[in-house]
Amino acid sequence: MNSIRYIIFIVPLYLVMFVYPVTAQQQDGGASTLLPDIDPQDIEIRGDFEARFPGLARQPVLGFSPRPAIFRVDPDRMPFLETDEEIVAAIPISDLEPALRPERNFIRFVDRGKFYAFGGIGTFVSPELHVFSETRIRENESLAFHLGHQSSNGDRDFSSFRDLAGELQWTQVSGNRRWGIGVSGASSFNYSPMPVAGDDVTEPDRIAHSSIGVKGRWQQLSNAYRGWQASASLNQFSDYTDLIPDRNVSTNETRYHLHLNRFWEGSMMDQVFGFQVNAAGAHYDTGIDKTQFWLNNSLGGRYRHTFSSYHQVEAWLRFYQLYDPENNFDLYLYPDILYRFKGTGRFSVQLRLRGFVKDPSLENIHTENRFALKSGGELEHERGLHINLHTGMDVWNRVEVYTGIDYWQYYKHGYFTSWDEPHVPLYDYRYIEDAIHVEWYTGISRVFRSWRTTISGRMGLHYTDADKEVIPSGEIPYVPRWKGSVLITTRPLSFLEVSGWMDFSGNRKSSQGETVDGFTQLGVRTDLRLHSRFGLYVKALNILDQRYEIWQNYQERPFQFFGGLTLHW
Repeated sequence: MNSIRYIIFIVPLYLVMFVYPVTAQQQDGGASTLLPDIDPQDIEIRGDFEARFPGLARQPVLGFSPRPAIFRVDPDRMPFLETDEEIVAAIPISDLEPALRPERNFIRFVDRGKFYAFGGIGTFVSPELHVFSETRIRENESLAFHLGHQSSNGDRDFSSFRDLAGELQWTQVSGNRRWGIGVSGASSFNYSPMPVAGDDVTEPDRIAHSSIGVKGRWQQLSNAYRGWQASASLNQFSDYTDLIPDRNVSTNETRYHLHLNRFWEGSMMDQVFGFQVNAAGAHYDTGIDKTQFWLNNSLGGRYRHTFSSYHQVEAWLRFYQLYDPENNFDLYLYPDILYRFKGTGRFSVQLRLRGFVKDPSLENIHTENRFALKSGGELEHERGLHINLHTGMDVWNRVEVYTGIDYWQYYKHGYFTSWDEPHVPLYDYRYIEDAIHVEWYTGISRVFRSWRTTISGRMGLHYTDADKEVIPSGEIPYVPRWKGSVLITTRPLSFLEVSGWMDFSGNRKSSQGETVDGFTQLGVRTDLRLHSRFGLYVKALNILDQRYEIWQNYQERPFQFFGGLTLHW
């Protein structure tokens, strides 16, 4: 495959965006004060205690992502003890001061006794419960807790499921040092859409998986320019299905990750140097072949400099030592270069060029597609080149627009495909040597402060190319031709908040070249605060009652209505 012609194709688009900049960085779904259910893709809360909970992502409205996180608790995010540099790095560019420099490190706790919870029940006997709690147990110690549960009998024999996840995190601060330890666990099951025993259809069989993890983190910061950071995590994952008689198809994976980061200021103002060491690996068993393992050890050097308060350059050079059963030991040297410009009038430009390595993970495969079962070959590292150009602008009275292009050149890319046995309703995860994915995206957001209303929207067009000898369609499977979302949230009264969202997706191609229809999902939620301590909520999902498919031969649930209580302390 000749990738030069695709680079020539996107270069004129880069030039158009430099000449006609029209955007501003989007703000995480449009508003930082949305209730956890506003975004059907994720549930997330962030407080001044600096913990982040991913929550339960398995919603009946799965949205437009080509790889939706059906139920995902990422071990790399449990717990997520953010540093001040990481917080600043996550802030949209349009919200930073022109100098683009991080603030001095301040650490404090929120008021004692933070608590938020909501629970209710929906049609098809679908209870849900989410609890977010944080409290200060001593002057310099904080304890945070999250519990999430979702389940449903479903409207068909095979559409019931149950997802349960919890996290507990302890944090201590002493001077300029901070320690954190967290434990987490998750347990889920789904039923097969077309259960079989040999060639005969039988009663639905359960596909279940569970995980448990522990993570510790330590940091010592003199300021935002000088310090140490270290973390270590261990996660155990297991999956089981008895869809295929006389076969042991249980999956087990033990994964670890070690991280060390050191950075210091240079001789010039706004100049930072650093190095980073990472070691990751896993010991796994697919249940079909013998036990295997993979490794990813890397060493990186960093340089960051801010020029004349408007321009910032950050560059990494990382050396990777990789091992997986298919490729044995390989060595790679990849750059990661980021340029930012923020001018007057809230105009910004960001350009990034990087080589990347994605670690294989059985847990990610199973939670991404709950009907996946790795069977063809061993796990491999995914690698490639990524170029991103992003421009943004506040065009008028807090109306922010943005646009950009993502270009992904994969040297090794994973994709889902149905099993070689047609009567088995499971998916395998395989790899292709070369593939290209180009996305042009644009969006707009508007904040009406006096009306306490936020409106945001995003639209993306996709082009993919893959080897037709491997994938008949010549496209990366299950990537939609276009996708988008719209979100509106308003609080007309101090005790009333109404939110609505719409996700839409175009057609996709399966690995066999068959077309999977697109869909439009519409949802709404209303919260009524009856008292300072409690309130009521109602919400509706899939209002258009679409029997849409994320994976072939499995339709998600139809229209559902929920109601319940909210608690606040």
